[in-house]
Amino acid sequence: MNKKGFTIIEVLVSLVILSIIVVISSNILSSSFESERKTSSHLNNIKELNLSSSIFRRDIRQMANVPLRDFYGNSIFGTFVSYENSNRIMFNTNVKSLSNQVSPIKRIEYYYDNDALIRRQYFSSNPYDQNQFVENKLIDNVSELNFVFMHENKWHNQWPIVSKTAKKVPILIKLEFSIDNKKYTWLIEPNLPNAYQG
Repeated sequence: MNKKGFTIIEVLVSLVILSIIVVISSNILSSSFESERKTSSHLNNIKELNLSSSIFRRDIRQMANVPLRDFYGNSIFGTFVSYENSNRIMFNTNVKSLSNQVSPIKRIEYYYDNDALIRRQYFSSNPYDQNQFVENKLIDNVSELNFVFMHENKWHNQWPIVSKTAKKVPILIKLEFSIDNKKYTWLIEPNLPNAYQG
C-alpha cells in the first residue's frame, strides 16, 4: 500500500525555507521604507531650500534704495544695513499689496536665530511699532550662517562700509550657510545701478 504524505523532515525543511523567505522579504520591505523615507525627506529639504532661495532673491532684486529710520523716526546710517557679526540684514523692498491705498515698500529683515534663517516683514518702510510684523522661518537646522557683501572687488562682513556706501547697496550679496555639514552659497545681484539721491 502506497501512502502519500510529507515526512517530518520535509515539513521542517519547508518551514526553514519559508522562514528564510519571510526574513529576506521583511528586510527588503524595511529597507524600501527607509529608502523612501530618506528620499522624501531629501526632496522636502530641496523644496524648502528652493522656495527660501526664491523668496530671498525676490526681496533683494526688488529692493528699494531709500533711507531707513529706526522706530523713533531717527535716520539709520545706510539704505541697506548689516552690522558687523550680526548675521542680520535690513532693507526696504517692493512687496505686492492687496490695496492700492497702501505703499508697496516694506521693511524686510533677514536674520539668524536658534539655528534658523528667519524673514521678518514690517507693514511699512519705516515702522514706528516694532511689534507690528509678520515672520516666517525659511530654513531650519542651519549652522554657520553669514552674510557678506561685495564692494570694489572685495568681500566685507558689514554694510555700509564707509560713508560713501551709505546711500548705495552692495554690488553682490552672498549668503553662506551649512545644513547637516553640507555647505550652501546663495549669490544675488541687486537690480539697483544707482545710489539714493537725497
